[in-house]
Amino acid sequence: MYTTKSIGIWIDHISAHLIEFRKLRVETVIIRAKIKEKDKYLLTKEETSDENNQQQNFFKNIIEHIMPFENILIFGPNEEKQLFENYLRNEENFDQMKVVSLIADKMTDNHKHAYVNNYFKTLFSKKQ
Repeated sequence: MYTTKSIGIWIDHISAHLIEFRKLRVETVIIRAKIKEKDKYLLTKEETSDENNQQQNFFKNIIEHIMPFENILIFGPNEEKQLFENYLRNEENFDQMKVVSLIADKMTDNHKHAYVNNYFKTLFSKKQ
């Protein structure tokens, strides 16, 4: 029924929840960001550069996990979702991925799983 590999990514500035869509169950991997929480206007140039490097490492770590997937749903409550999508679009293998970005508020883990399941079930039922 579901032949393509699909994953949902709920992302904010603290963590990314990678939720793999499967027929009978959901598998989740959580990747934590190591970005320091400080007011941006108090950062020195070196700290700003370090923060950008940490964010890039966070995004690279996510991308390493999602490379085998064809359908990617990115959702979350803030601008980190958009920053990640822009970063992903610059990746070499991006052309092979179908990426959709949707706005979503903070959710419990069960809500995230249901959101991913409902999105992909609806997507695949339209294709049949």
